Amino acid sequence: MYWTNKHVLVCTASHCAQKGANAVVGRLRLDIVRAGLDTEILVNNCGTIDLCDLGPNVVVYPDNIIYRGVTVKDLPEIIEHLKGGPVVERLLLSKHSAEEETRRHFYQAAASPSPTRPAADFIALAASHGLDDAWISEQQRRGFVARKPGTDPESETMTVTKKAIARYGL
Repeated sequence: MYWTNKHVLVCTASHCAQKGANAVVGRLRLDIVRAGLDTEILVNNCGTIDLCDLGPNVVVYPDNIIYRGVTVKDLPEIIEHLKGGPVVERLLLSKHSAEEETRRHFYQAAASPSPTRPAADFIALAASHGLDDAWISEQQRRGFVARKPGTDPESETMTVTKKAIARYGL
């Protein structure tokens, strides 16, 4: 990285790429150059930031900003923010965003009294928090959840991992 005022990372890992992240990063780079901001703002693609179900995700440093669900149509507002304008609140992800609160509440419930429980109970608990099988699979793929097969479906377990415990302050 050369010295710039801002560094923008666009997740282009498989899940975000499936949702259009490559178009977002390509257009963002082009728009930054067209605006003459390429000596002030560095745009890179990156691997996952572990928020795949919310992507495409854009991280802005040193602003400590994560935008989620970004599309090409959102880029003019994001570029205005990068130029010193207001944060795009409707795209902003923070510890207190609804999605993160849902995750935190789910993981608090799933880790209590023990981080390991029967898989069927884990899945039912996730559903009660509005989280589906695809979300569970993604969390498992990202290392927030571990699944241990049993000798039969009733003995399969799921565990909230140390990664989830650390991220959500459990």
